Amino acid sequence: MNDPQNQMKIRAAQGYLEIGLVEDALRELESLPENEQMSNESLSVYVEIFRETGEWERMEKTAQLLCQTDKQNVKRWLDCAFARYHLDSVESARATLLAATKRFPNEALLLFQLACCECQLGNIAEAKKHLNQSKKLCPICRVLALTDEGDLDLIWQNYSTPILQMSSLSGS
Repeated sequence: MNDPQNQMKIRAAQGYLEIGLVEDALRELESLPENEQMSNESLSVYVEIFRETGEWERMEKTAQLLCQTDKQNVKRWLDCAFARYHLDSVESARATLLAATKRFPNEALLLFQLACCECQLGNIAEAKKHLNQSKKLCPICRVLALTDEGDLDLIWQNYSTPILQMSSLSGS
């Protein structure tokens, strides 16, 4: 994409989306020539629009297209898994993430999301393995794990809060 006017429209669409004006963002993208609407840059904005509006089928189809045209971008695979999670099932998202780990074996966020799926499916050993690997690759995944709102519950159920014995504190 070399046309500065088209680039400006895509940037405007991104800006509209960032401030919550989804319809304006969509209008900007739809005003582009059809071939420009299919550029990776435009498709990326479409994915975010569909995420915002909960249009999981459209998000999945667009993300899948990006997985084919922008194969070296892990975000495409994460977006596709996210849409499949909401559209189909945890199993479908897991399958996408497993395929992506073959291409991106050291992507911490990918492994973290895979841990979440494994945990939800009851595969605790696999979930722990992927979670530990993600935390080794990126310390932020430790924070994500600690602040997770439900996806990793089965892992945390295996841990109990230590109970302090008052007698051990007083030295008796």
